Amino acid sequence: MNHLTEKDVSSIKYEIKNGRLTLSGIRTYLIGLFFYSGFTVGLAFFVANANTVGWENLSRNWHILFILEAILFAIHALALLLCRGNNNINQKILMVCIVVFTYKTALDPFLTMTMFFKDRDVYKLYIPIVIFIILAGFIIHILILTKWVKGLKLNRNNEKKTIMQKSVKWSFIFFILVIFTLIIQKGLLGNLELLFGIFIFTVLYIAFLIGVCEFIIATYCVFRFPSFVVNPPSQKKSQYVNPKNERKKKKRKKK
Repeated sequence: MNHLTEKDVSSIKYEIKNGRLTLSGIRTYLIGLFFYSGFTVGLAFFVANANTVGWENLSRNWHILFILEAILFAIHALALLLCRGNNNINQKILMVCIVVFTYKTALDPFLTMTMFFKDRDVYKLYIPIVIFIILAGFIIHILILTKWVKGLKLNRNNEKKTIMQKSVKWSFIFFILVIFTLIIQKGLLGNLELLFGIFIFTVLYIAFLIGVCEFIIATYCVFRFPSFVVNPPSQKKSQYVNPKNERKKKKRKKK
């Protein structure tokens, strides 16, 4: 993204100054992520402590994962509580938060589904499907981000919308076909509740990964271009100096 100029990302600048990525808009979005993530992780923790799974029966790695979720949840809450002023530092912190916690929120539901797999004793059957969804989603995410940046550099104003529409359409079709094939091969059509959960969370996962592309570009612009911050530095007016007067001053100094 180093080759991008302010002119290339003028549409992103509008969103930061007047659109969805203003400080108030970012805070509202982060609050929504906070409650959604809290619900999904809380549900996963509840299932993990159920009699069928049991917290003590989980491995040490699962315990570490839940502790890490708690730490990130606390950081999320602190960012919302402490970064309330409209200044450049708060803006940069919240821009980083919007990227990090969008990734986290996209992955949280799969933790919930994994605990349900353990609860139903079908963990080994479903976990390959979940791993495939996560890896394939990240590959598609990188491709979309790359095309988006190239579209900005070429000043294609409608490129972003076209990429998003096509990406959502083909990603959705791709996931459905591959997942449906895996489900048939493993004979999992009987667990409709789990399949419905995978379907819903996969759609949300793709949506989050597509949306975070804009957040990544916006965060990069806020850190790189001073004019993108909420309180940009004042521009000093350059004073015109007549070359003749400048020469006269130099002659006087020589004398």
